[in-house]
Amino acid sequence: MRIGLRLRENSCRSLVLDGRTIVSAAREIHAGSIAEALDSALAGLSREFGSGVREITADVGHVLATRNLADVVAVRISPRPPADAFHAASVPPRVEAAVSRTVHVSGGHDMRGRPLAQLDLEAFLAALPSILSGNVRNVAITSVGSTASTDHETRIADAILSNDSEMRISISSDFYSSVFRDRDYTAILNTALMETGEELAATLDAAGQRHFPAATLSFARNDGGRAPLPRLAVAPVHGLRPEPASVILGAATLAGVPNGEVVICTDSGVIVGHLRGGLPAANSLIRQGYEASLASNAAVVESYTANHPIRPDVSSVIADLRIEQTTPPPFGLVPTLPAAQDVALVGCAAAPLTSWIDRLETVSGRTDLEAVQHRAEEDAQSAAVQLGANPGQIHIIESNVFAMPYGNPGIVRIRVQAAGETSGGKERFPTTEARRAAP
Repeated sequence: MRIGLRLRENSCRSLVLDGRTIVSAAREIHAGSIAEALDSALAGLSREFGSGVREITADVGHVLATRNLADVVAVRISPRPPADAFHAASVPPRVEAAVSRTVHVSGGHDMRGRPLAQLDLEAFLAALPSILSGNVRNVAITSVGSTASTDHETRIADAILSNDSEMRISISSDFYSSVFRDRDYTAILNTALMETGEELAATLDAAGQRHFPAATLSFARNDGGRAPLPRLAVAPVHGLRPEPASVILGAATLAGVPNGEVVICTDSGVIVGHLRGGLPAANSLIRQGYEASLASNAAVVESYTANHPIRPDVSSVIADLRIEQTTPPPFGLVPTLPAAQDVALVGCAAAPLTSWIDRLETVSGRTDLEAVQHRAEEDAQSAAVQLGANPGQIHIIESNVFAMPYGNPGIVRIRVQAAGETSGGKERFPTTEARRAAP
């Protein structure tokens, strides 16, 4: 059995899932704090289900999104500082306000990994004492060309940690985007959330050890998967906005549909997402209009319209989650799932471990291309094993190759997603073939 949790500042909502069957409907407990609500919820579930629970996954997205951001020192590596304000990296105001200091360091690489300028480590070391002497314990490191070479970012990070191993550091090469501003924004936001991630991880771990010592604890990711609880302190940004993916996955889980489309009717409108290999189709960026995009693999959710194409060869799941259901759903939709299920918590409980490989490679032909793609798939599977997945229960969900624009022949982007279960896990769906696209 698996437990799905949704945390708020003063409440905890829980649901218990056994395979594709809800064995304990969603229940919510309110208390004076997250710790109290969580402890009370798990205590009750422990008395009822005891050692039968092996997985607990928590949706912490709302807490991450509403907490105040910690102050961050931004280290930006580029051949030269911005010439003026127009050329400066611009991130959303809430995140920009968290940047207490910006340090520019000469360096960076081009798309092929060639240095644009020598890293001026000496100048950074001269500024380091003033960074470490302040009250800010969070550093975000961004480098031009970090998608092709992480050398300059890691050397700056090593210099900081060798002087103070307690500093919290994010480097932008951990988040794929071809746009410097996106990586800068994501690294800063991730660093600013690390303290909250550490607190939530400690709270969840303490409650889990107290009531379910044999269960594995995870947090829900915005790609529809989950990650081990310790990762919440390192990469909390992937725990933001998980509910769209959880809703899609939950509806598909209850319907037993690993591939197809999921239509969700809500009071605010109708949305649609797609399943492949038992997980929501995901994009590598969360776009925010003209603002910087968040470089995190998140489920693709779109508005359903009257012009939505109907394909009889594609399985369709329709869930009516409206509070008021006195009128039929719009567009002539007919629900295929029973009403009044908290499908987002179902998706949270059912989420598998997921890992991503997203990087640039230089290739000289089809044989070389196939080799680097195969290596990326092996790396994704290895990453899933490191997260705790059983090697025999790992599947490649997506394996794609993209040509890079702007006259860069021989450079491709490899994007691979793997998903798996722990050694005691049972698959929610029959084994499915990976979705793989040729270049």
